[in-house]
Amino acid sequence: MGTTEGNLEKIFRLLHALGRCFVFIDEADQTLGKRDAGSSDSGLSGRVYSMIAQEMGSSRTRGKVIWILASSRPDLIEIDLKRPGRIDVRIPLFPTSGPEEGFGLLRALAKRFSLTLEDSAFETLKTVIPDLLTPAAAEALAFKAYRATRTESQSAEAAFKSLLENYRSPVDPEILELQVRLAAEEATDLELVPARFRPAARR
Repeated sequence: MGTTEGNLEKIFRLLHALGRCFVFIDEADQTLGKRDAGSSDSGLSGRVYSMIAQEMGSSRTRGKVIWILASSRPDLIEIDLKRPGRIDVRIPLFPTSGPEEGFGLLRALAKRFSLTLEDSAFETLKTVIPDLLTPAAAEALAFKAYRATRTESQSAEAAFKSLLENYRSPVDPEILELQVRLAAEEATDLELVPARFRPAARR
């Protein structure tokens, strides 16, 4: 009892000592605790939530400690954590919305594996680039293309074409649709939402 809270206090003291820093919290909907988590954890989740909420809203560190939260389920983050003063800007991240964006994403991730997709490759690939391509799926494709170029002596363009012709999305379409809608609805400003996804932001 008290170990988690003690560790949090140590983290907060470290942040204050650093003076200026970024704090990145992944899977924020699971990590930050809940205001009312019931009695299943003896109130630990609620205490963690209260401590973090207080620290995020502290005027002492405003503009010095920048909190960055990432989540695929922003709707599950407690509403008062998302108020101005704690989270001032909510930036949605979307899958690609057309072959041009898909090609740009694949091209960028291919560079991580020292693969080059020339401009001319777009004409070859545009008909097979899937809609709503996520960064994780694109990275997996880039790695497979890298492997194909090494084991089968294919060019990067040929490897991607073969992979994309047989591509199946690893994310259930209904789940992807839900995540797109949540991202659009949670955006602080409509200008952060591409035109294609703006209908999903209407409340």
